[in-house]
Amino acid sequence: MSRITLTPAAREALRDDEVVFFDWHVTGLCCADAGEFSVRPLRRSRLPKRARGLETDLVYAHPTAWVHLAELPVTIDCRPLWHWRRFTTDLPPDAGLRCCLGRPLYGSQHGR
Repeated sequence: MSRITLTPAAREALRDDEVVFFDWHVTGLCCADAGEFSVRPLRRSRLPKRARGLETDLVYAHPTAWVHLAELPVTIDCRPLWHWRRFTTDLPPDAGLRCCLGRPLYGSQHGR
């Protein structure tokens, strides 16, 4: 199981009815596995039925994103940008594509 950590800022930024959702965006034309992650707040009532939980009841992921995030240590933070909440992670910017290509995100010490 992944090791998901929410910073205090991320926990405070979530409203009572919200969770953090890792979405998956297809970027490849030949297969649905080539893609990238995005992370955003989402009301529990709007959570897709196929969403899978990630270690805490505050973080969920699209099934394809969940597969790539399994067993990875990920920290989620929130940085306010004017009136908007911008949720970020410590994943590399090309994390989804690296996973799809079988390249480790955190090196071999994390079991990849």
